[in-house]
Amino acid sequence: MTAVGLDFFHLSENVHKTRRIVFGEEDGEGKRQAEELLHEVKHQGYQPLRQKLLEIRQGTRGAKRKETDRLMEYVSDRREMIRYPEFIGNGWHIGSGAMESQCRVVPDRVKGPGKRWDTDNAEAIMALEAMAQSGQCSAYWRLAMSGQN
Repeated sequence: MTAVGLDFFHLSENVHKTRRIVFGEEDGEGKRQAEELLHEVKHQGYQPLRQKLLEIRQGTRGAKRKETDRLMEYVSDRREMIRYPEFIGNGWHIGSGAMESQCRVVPDRVKGPGKRWDTDNAEAIMALEAMAQSGQCSAYWRLAMSGQN
């Protein structure tokens, strides 16, 4: 898989940081707008997010506008990675939690009492373990056996 996406958690962190600065920590309207914005981007993608941020920006001045501009720049720089509807449609994760978990699990499965690997073999075993954990073994071996790889 070669698709690159912006972790939804990191986008959410940035949206809520801006919400706190623009609306205040406990402002109900700010919370509602942030959740609405995150829902739209999750299901409709980048363009509605950009449009909503432009609307919010119109009502800001000073530090609040500067913070809104920061968020707009953050999402604009990553617009090619804001592909949540596509990822969800393909059944792919939009958060990094599963990947980060695998980054801990795979080495732990390779290491262990009595297990000794040289560098080349450890890398190969970790690749096999990652394929097994991701459910990609069958697809990999079908492709390998067909001679198309």
